Formats: sequence, structure tokens, C-alpha cells
Amino acid sequence: MKTYTLTLKQKSGLLTELQSDIIYGHFCWRLLEYLGEPKLKEFISLYKKRKPIFTLSDGILKVEDEFHFPRPFIFQAQKTAEKKEDKILNFIFNKANKEKNFITLNELNNFLTNGKVITDENNSEGDETKKKKMPVNPIEESLRVSVQIDRILLSSSEGRLFSYNPKHLQKNVSFVILIKVVEEDAFNSFNCQQILHDVFTLGYGKKKSSGYGQFEVLDFSEFTQLTESSEGNSFYVLGNFLPSTEDAIIPIGYDINTKYGKFGEGLSQSENPFKNPIAFLTAGSCFKVESLKPYYGRITNESEISTYHKEMVQFGMPFTLLFNYNG
Repeated sequence: MKTYTLTLKQKSGLLTELQSDIIYGHFCWRLLEYLGEPKLKEFISLYKKRKPIFTLSDGILKVEDEFHFPRPFIFQAQKTAEKKEDKILNFIFNKANKEKNFITLNELNNFLTNGKVITDENNSEGDETKKKKMPVNPIEESLRVSVQIDRILLSSSEGRLFSYNPKHLQKNVSFVILIKVVEEDAFNSFNCQQILHDVFTLGYGKKKSSGYGQFEVLDFSEFTQLTESSEGNSFYVLGNFLPSTEDAIIPIGYDINTKYGKFGEGLSQSENPFKNPIAFLTAGSCFKVESLKPYYGRITNESEISTYHKEMVQFGMPFTLLFNYNG
């Protein structure tokens, strides 16, 4: 089992966030196009049987050569200071610590070992590796205004203006997708690397037919810099997660993202293209478990996200990392 990174350089504005379940969805549409419906059903059935070929993460920001991972939802009890000066310093430290919503690779590896979020600049061991400062606005938004076209008159419709905000990365910032290959042979037989490549080069998300969501794939390579605990008792999520009863999780800390989605590709023009609401546990969520596995989560059951398109599924089995929690 190996971990790979898919590094992406943005070529046009982005209107859809790089979230694991959406990337899985794009992958399935491309797999259907390239290999046909029988292969797509085979791919989905493996995940339903909890035999995933690979898991993947949300898009992770990479500033120059430093990764910025989602901050784990680990809340540590603070020691009560006696002196007024120490109380002030603790207040300033805790406030700054809460405002930081990401951790670096070095901080992540420390967290996987001891289960504590300790920033490099406050590491008592005096680690020389220092955090590279994230740009003030690593992701910038621009405003675009369009007008709806009247298909009968073949001209612009009166009073039908609408706006949207494509996102752009700064020059020294890129996106990285972490991919954990569980079954190497199946990964190759389904041609997963090429399909993942085409997901981003052909267009991703809203308005991709108009040129949005275009990426250049800079690199697909093995990633060996993570020091995942082999004797951990918990796992940390790097994508949208749907718990399975078989996981038997005990929450440590988590956040929820309720989605009101819409089908893409050909189903976007169907009679009912809207999905049922679904609640995901987001990247950064942490859970304690008794059974250690390379993957956790599930994909939705038949009719769970749509009673109209019963066969459609949503993937809630993201990239995870084991860590040792002593709380």
C-alpha cells in the first residue's frame, strides 16, 4: 500500500471546491466514459463491499514547498496560570493558535505521533524547521457577471443578470490531492492514474464547459514523508467522511457539512437533477477506534441521495491517517 500526491496548477478560475466526494464523482463519470457501465458498476461494488481500490483527500494547499493540512479538531485542556503576566501570554497564545486553521507537514507528523497539535514556533523541543508563512490571501476571488439568454428571442433576457465568484490561487500556491492506493493491481487495471489526470485537465466543477476548473497536472509521485503511527488508536480525516456502523467510531472532535447537491454531466438536465441533503463530517475530524484499518467510511446506499436516480451514489470514504491519542 502506497501513498501518492497529485499536484495541480490552476489554469482558470475555480467555481467548485476540491472536496473528496466531488472528485470521486468526477472520476466515476470519466470511468463510465472510458471503460463503460459494467466497469463502473464493478468499481462501485468494490467500495460497497468495503474493498476500496484507493482513497483520496480534499485539495490541500501547498505554498512553495510547504504543505498546509487541515487542522485536526483536537481540543486540549489548558493549564491555569497563577501570575497575571502568564495569563496574558496564555491568552495571546491561545487566540493565535485558534486562528490558525492549518498545520504544516512537520506539525502533522508530530501530531500523528503524540496526538497533540503543537505549532513549530511554539515547539518546546526547539525544532529548527519553521513554518513558511502563508500568503495573506492564498486564494483570491474575482467577480463575474453574466446575463441569461432568451432562447426564443436569441438575445439577452431583461433583468436576468447573475453573478459568480471564481477562485484563483496565487502564483506560488498549488493544490495537492493525497491518494492512498489500497489495491495496486486494481488501480492499474482500472487505469485510475490516467482517469484522475483527465478529471482535472478536461475540466472540474461548475461551468467547466465554459473553461472554468482547468488544471495542469504538475506531478504524480509517491509520497513518503508521512510518519503514520502503526500502533495508533485513532484516525484523522482529510476529506468528506460518512461513518459506517462497521467502523465503530468514538468522536474526538469533528465538524459537519450538510450538502444540498445537484447531479452533474448528463443528469444535470434530467427531470430531477437535485440530490437529497446529506451530512458529511469534514476534513480535520478525528475519531477513536478499536480496529485499525487503512480506510474508514462508506458510500451511500441505493436511493439514499436520490429516489429518482436510485442507482446514484456519493462517496464518503476519504483519505485517512492513523494517530495515537491519549486524551
